[in-house]
Amino acid sequence: MSGKMKFGKHIQKRQLDIPEYAASFVDYKALKKLIKKLSATPVIHAQDLTNAGSGLADSQASLQANKATFFFRLERELEKVNTFYLQKEAELKLRLKTLADRKKSLQARGLSASKLSTVFVTLDEGFRLFNSDLDKLQQFIEINQTAFSKILKKWDKTSKSRTKELYLSRAVEIQPCFNRDVIRDLSDQATSSLLELGAWAEGEKIEYIPSGDQQQKPQAGAQEDNDIEMQMQQAVNTGNEALIKEWISRLGSTDEAKERISRIFLSTINDAPLEMQKTLLETDLVNLNYVDEINERTCLHELSISGRLLSLTMLLERGANPMATDIYGRIPLHYACMRGHVDAVKELVRHDSANAMQGIESTSPNAAPVSESVDYKDLDNFTPLIHGIVHARFAAVQAVLELGARVDPTGEADHIPINLACQYGSVAIVDLLLQYHPQILPDAEGLYPQHLVPRSGRSPQILQMLKNYGANLDQPDKLYQWTPLFHAASEGHLSCLQALLELGVDVDALDEKDLSAMYYAAWEGHLDCLRLLEKAGHGRGIAREEPTPAPATFQSILSSSAPIPASADMEAIPDLSLPPPIIPLRRYGHNFLDTTKTFIVISFDSQDAEAIEFYGDNKYPAARLTISSKSSDLIPRNIPLPIQDEFKVISFQIDNLDTFSIDFDIFPTFGSKIIARGAASSLVFSRRYSSSGNWHLELFDPRLRAIGRISFKYQVVTPFHGIPMEITQFATYWKATSQISSQPNALITGSSLSGDYMRIFVQA
Repeated sequence: MSGKMKFGKHIQKRQLDIPEYAASFVDYKALKKLIKKLSATPVIHAQDLTNAGSGLADSQASLQANKATFFFRLERELEKVNTFYLQKEAELKLRLKTLADRKKSLQARGLSASKLSTVFVTLDEGFRLFNSDLDKLQQFIEINQTAFSKILKKWDKTSKSRTKELYLSRAVEIQPCFNRDVIRDLSDQATSSLLELGAWAEGEKIEYIPSGDQQQKPQAGAQEDNDIEMQMQQAVNTGNEALIKEWISRLGSTDEAKERISRIFLSTINDAPLEMQKTLLETDLVNLNYVDEINERTCLHELSISGRLLSLTMLLERGANPMATDIYGRIPLHYACMRGHVDAVKELVRHDSANAMQGIESTSPNAAPVSESVDYKDLDNFTPLIHGIVHARFAAVQAVLELGARVDPTGEADHIPINLACQYGSVAIVDLLLQYHPQILPDAEGLYPQHLVPRSGRSPQILQMLKNYGANLDQPDKLYQWTPLFHAASEGHLSCLQALLELGVDVDALDEKDLSAMYYAAWEGHLDCLRLLEKAGHGRGIAREEPTPAPATFQSILSSSAPIPASADMEAIPDLSLPPPIIPLRRYGHNFLDTTKTFIVISFDSQDAEAIEFYGDNKYPAARLTISSKSSDLIPRNIPLPIQDEFKVISFQIDNLDTFSIDFDIFPTFGSKIIARGAASSLVFSRRYSSSGNWHLELFDPRLRAIGRISFKYQVVTPFHGIPMEITQFATYWKATSQISSQPNALITGSSLSGDYMRIFVQA
């Protein structure tokens, strides 16, 4: 999209995306209101020389009182953020220790595991979930740090003071929540553990040697118990009933026996034969609500994921809890909807309704069945219905709607089902939801369903469905006052643009900046959209309307005591303001005609596929791309993934193309342990038959396995090798112009370039 989201809206959206953090964000809106209120506090101004001193004193006293009020509130917000951070940091450290200890104990036993084994899947998911939660915490920190900076800037502007930098350095940045070292270390530990876990699962020998006082060998008894437990799991999966009964008889009915049998039952729930599961249940030693120590899932969670209906029904009838939550805050029904297991959805809701009815039968014998589970929210504020929509499970969505799921949000923190269905472009699900008469509401960004369709560009036919339902296709959003047409034009979604025009939307609508959709199509370079809008519209909103200044004569300018504007003095040289040393100095005109530098442009802008693709199950949702070169004068570039529009084109100026190479490194967003690397040698850029092209590189992990690839376009601009004119003797090309007789409307510029010229049409 053109332009950045307003920061207040950005915070609201992040609060919706990370609901468990929502209450601990800086209350940016309240602080803005406080500044506005304090700025309206009356101040007694000096009226004459006699009371000037008292007026000044009153003004300073008022400002000081306002300052104390503002900073007291700001410090409370800082305490809130820091307290929450310390709590989450402690939780994450404990989780990482649990995961690491589990991994170490498995490695110390010297056993191998397949990537399909329950142990590996659970641990791998645990580490990836940890990385995801670590990324959420870091985003929380960054957003709040930005909020403090912006609100202090607003305070300084209002109070005409300069407290921002001092307060940030002495009160904000010293807080533990803004110490990046802790999160970086946690990220590095998790990344290393994931790599070691993958190697262990593939049979590579990794010698685990604990350091210092942690070095200890497993006790012989514990080692023997673990080995026996592994053998029992294999016996259960293969249906060796005799061996299992013998082992259970030896264990007895102690609490330890119940713990071990429940653990085996949970670990084999998706693989064991049904008869074997019945055998274990008949011992009365199985805790049906036993939870895994890593992901906190019960047997019902696992069965809802796999869809084993007979086993699921058997456990529900024996009293398993359908409302048990795992580490994500999800109940089994969430997973049944995510996987599209419709029969499991119905069975879970039926038993939950039966349990609910038992509690109200005595007071309301004629009450209808009630199920708390159909609208139960997980830690992401996702209900089973929302999960079904996001994963495009039409049958599951239909089932929960028939079972009474709500289609309208109950609060500002709720996701809106119809909006998400439009965003994901599911025509069938949108049609189904509209049959339940949902409200047309804006989401946290201020976008209505009719805005989300053209922004995603997935299913233009949904626009007709929304119009038939009564949605206004000329509705401005609450972000930039954009109608749906703006989103289609800005994103370049031609099919949605055509659909909107066919539905008769207002082509000449203007946004809050008095610009039209045609302007944004041109700004983003979507030529097809621009042409379509040009045919349909009247050219309004192509440029901002500036107030026409009063005409001034050149004589009046000369007679004025004010400095002469740069536009009036054609030979004036403006003051040179150098950028910071880290930013390369941009050079224009003749200065760019360097005979030594080669210009290389790398572009990740591809419509066909993602620039970076990970193979198989290699998923790194929180990562960054670092682009570097061995050349000492080139600064490494860090790009967050997925690559956004502003980072899709990068460039280098180099001395020697034959020795130039680029390294592409993937890191965790806030860690320093490398995940993958690819390298482009000088041969990629120095091919003699072409100075541009497409290229892709394999990405290798530290164990030299190809886990993904990176694709890019490149262009090489070699130095100018002609003989330049002495520009001190000739007018520079941006000043000297002459008219071509055969083309009265064309202008040719005199420059130091030689050879034929090309006519370029420029529309102002």
